[in-house]
Amino acid sequence: MRDKDVRILWISGKSYQLGDEIAKHKHKFCQLQFFMSGSEQLTYDGQLIDLKKNHLFIVFEGTSHGYVFLQGSTVLDIKFVVESGLYEIIRPVLECRDFYIDAPMLLMIIQQLHTAATLGGCELGEVRPLFMDSLLKLLLLGLYQEQIERQPFAYVEPLFTKTQDNSKIKSMIDYLTNHYAEEIRLEDLSEHFHFSESYITRIFRDAIQLTPNQVLQEIRLNRGMSLLKSTNYSVERIAQSVGWSFNYFSRVFKRQKGMTPTDYRNMKQTIVDGLILSKDFDLSLEPTTEKLS
Repeated sequence: MRDKDVRILWISGKSYQLGDEIAKHKHKFCQLQFFMSGSEQLTYDGQLIDLKKNHLFIVFEGTSHGYVFLQGSTVLDIKFVVESGLYEIIRPVLECRDFYIDAPMLLMIIQQLHTAATLGGCELGEVRPLFMDSLLKLLLLGLYQEQIERQPFAYVEPLFTKTQDNSKIKSMIDYLTNHYAEEIRLEDLSEHFHFSESYITRIFRDAIQLTPNQVLQEIRLNRGMSLLKSTNYSVERIAQSVGWSFNYFSRVFKRQKGMTPTDYRNMKQTIVDGLILSKDFDLSLEPTTEKLS
């Protein structure tokens, strides 16, 4: 018994050594890599992409790729096929990007897949393949939803002026979106994209009236807000996960949103609590629909 939309062909939780290399190749199925630890340099359709811990990349079918490991690494590696309907939906959003994964739900699914790849799971019997297919589909859909919610250009798109540099800026914003948890300096953007620091600053200001650092700050703040709403992580842990100290995160949050991170979380939790039944809920009652019309 297998899932009708996603089917795993091969799954591994293998460890690699520094210098291990896979030559460029293509295949007629998709491949997903998630780094439990370590790093590699991926060559994907002529691009060089460095993947590190908590980074995920999807290689879609028919695309040339190869990689070399930059240090000892443990990788969740899945070869799979996707039904055409789902394939057409997810490919435009998930293709040719490396994703930094910190959402608890996605990390939990990844850990379950890694456990299945390394420890087996014979107790599931005949439904084990279906269970693993379903986990992968849930991961792909969750990743898709994450990217839709975190569209890197959503808040700057209205600011764009017509300039030939827009594609360059969008590539850099995309990079900031997927590396916000790391220490990123203007010098790093300059080195990665092979432009001078002054040129990068100028084209950002000309196109969106913001500096790269202001864009990075907005990305980190929005991600922090999302984690405050969707997790029980402490404010300190959330601050660290988006690349800030607790004090700096709290200060920026209060300045931008007019409330502390804790007050924001409590406000959002109050909204959610209205949907959750209390222990003494009367089963004979029905929910009101007046506000839904």
